[in-house]
Amino acid sequence: MKYLKRYAPFIVLPGVFFGCAIWGGTSYTTQDIKWGSSQFEVSVTRYIPSSKTKKNLIILPPTGGVTALDKSYARSFSRLGYNVYLMTQWTGWDRQSSDLEIHQKLYEEGQRAITIVLDQIPDGFIGLLGTSVGALHAEVAASLQARLDAVFTILGGASITEIIVTSDHKDMVNLKKERRARFKFKNDQEYLDALDKVFTLEPLRLRKPVEKALGMAMGNDDKTVPTKTQKQLEAFWQPQEKFSFDSGHFLGIIKTWTFSENKIVDFFERQAELKIPENK
Repeated sequence: MKYLKRYAPFIVLPGVFFGCAIWGGTSYTTQDIKWGSSQFEVSVTRYIPSSKTKKNLIILPPTGGVTALDKSYARSFSRLGYNVYLMTQWTGWDRQSSDLEIHQKLYEEGQRAITIVLDQIPDGFIGLLGTSVGALHAEVAASLQARLDAVFTILGGASITEIIVTSDHKDMVNLKKERRARFKFKNDQEYLDALDKVFTLEPLRLRKPVEKALGMAMGNDDKTVPTKTQKQLEAFWQPQEKFSFDSGHFLGIIKTWTFSENKIVDFFERQAELKIPENK
């Protein structure tokens, strides 16, 4: 929280202050829209460029929902002619329970939401950018969503169950205390083993997404998505693009946007050019 108070003013400053925003390019409009049904609904903010395009990007925000940084990424890509789909929430996205099976349900519903958005996107290049828990959903999507061409994660890691057990995020710490009292786990290994038995969407056990372009931003002193798990995902994915900062989770997210937004843009632009020569 002390870091949030210290750096919050910088989050809302225009990206040009840091030399990282993408200015110029095409203009765009925004549209808030809901897709799905009354049983399961996905809320999306669309950023629609003025010129016709076959370039598309889905953005998955971190825990707590859309941030100023997510909106900044959306604006930057729209100015470069991308249809951007900023997923703001979906049915059950913030569901909480001490049941061990809750994570399976949350990630299944996350993939259901991504599928609904993908169904609205015509043929062309489709990228996916996820931050923090959004990165975890993106990791699963990389293996399961065939239409994705490129996936970039900001401070994501694997295994997801290991992150649940070892994260210093207050929600995970409190959940571990609650579960230890409820299920009588003697140690973290017992807790981890119990989660592994009921969670089947672990990226390290899914098909390796070798046909997709993969990129990662990492934090070398992260205790929320522990650095160990980020390195495990890196070893599994062997991403074409990667960079890291000597910082924890929150500052790593800010530094990625501040200093490396252009690297993320270049990553997706290169892949879009391969899929759509001269972006036509």
